[in-house]
Amino acid sequence: MKKTLVALAAVAVAGGAFAQATMTGAIAFGFESDTTSSNVTTSGFGMEDAEINFAVSEDLEGVGKLSAGLGFGGGGSGVAVTSNDSNITLALSNGMKVIMKSAKAAEYLTGGVAGAGANFEADLTNAGLLTRTRNDSVGVSLPVAEGTTLTLTHTESEVAIGTGSAANVGILQTTTTTAATVQPYNTVVLGYKAGGLVVDAQYRSYDRQETNSTVYANTKNRLSASYDLGAAKIGAGVDTTMYTYGNSNTKTLVGITIPMGSLTLGAQMLNVTASGNATSSSNYTRSGALAGGMYSLSKRTYLTGQYYTSDVGGTSNQTGYLFSLYNTF
Repeated sequence: MKKTLVALAAVAVAGGAFAQATMTGAIAFGFESDTTSSNVTTSGFGMEDAEINFAVSEDLEGVGKLSAGLGFGGGGSGVAVTSNDSNITLALSNGMKVIMKSAKAAEYLTGGVAGAGANFEADLTNAGLLTRTRNDSVGVSLPVAEGTTLTLTHTESEVAIGTGSAANVGILQTTTTTAATVQPYNTVVLGYKAGGLVVDAQYRSYDRQETNSTVYANTKNRLSASYDLGAAKIGAGVDTTMYTYGNSNTKTLVGITIPMGSLTLGAQMLNVTASGNATSSSNYTRSGALAGGMYSLSKRTYLTGQYYTSDVGGTSNQTGYLFSLYNTF
């Protein structure tokens, strides 16, 4: 989004430093149609997004720079939660960052490096293969070499301060929807960027485990990368969760985007495999794909259009399409 400077320059009481605020936002309307394999179709027109976000930053003399953001509204197809993100980031003069935030977790594959930017509006959450949740987290990011960053983060579900992660249903992209305690987790991320290459590697361990369970997670391993060729950007990634029973859930994805002036085209293909469960019916391989594009009418206004299809099991398989008109500021 294009950032518009708001006429706010607040003088801090201590030190006389200036804090500068910016405001961004988006309004969108669209149409979506979705059909299941049992020939049930839902469709309609409506507001796709309406949000406003404020950000402020200030220099802390002798320490570094502190920035904060606060959002209101939000929404959109494929988003499991609608509140906007809030954060505080302290960037120290030695390059280290301390990051505290409450945020919608971007889906690692379709919405991250591996997706190569192809989920212009809908993602494969829309097709029931992936989940997104809201979480509170605190992390430390350290530059360890040229182009390489190490980040350590502790994350819990969004609950009242001091209460820890609360009860929920259908946690952690499980193979069932058994009620269970939401698990806090700790994540180590190694990121690398050089030229057109971007690599992201993650290892995660989960707290509050229940032994011999197919729904309580033990660890997660993730790896994704993309490369910008100029004429196109390609990406690929894998995301594997191991549960305490010994079963696993593995997602793999390849994505591509092709810029063509004001038009950008893209596609993604996803595969999800559950294995190691006690019953054969709980083991499966499912797939999904989306393709579409974004057309810029100006620096602030654009159109999106996407088609998606998925195999989520039984009569819940989906095909659909989505069109949206966005104005940002």
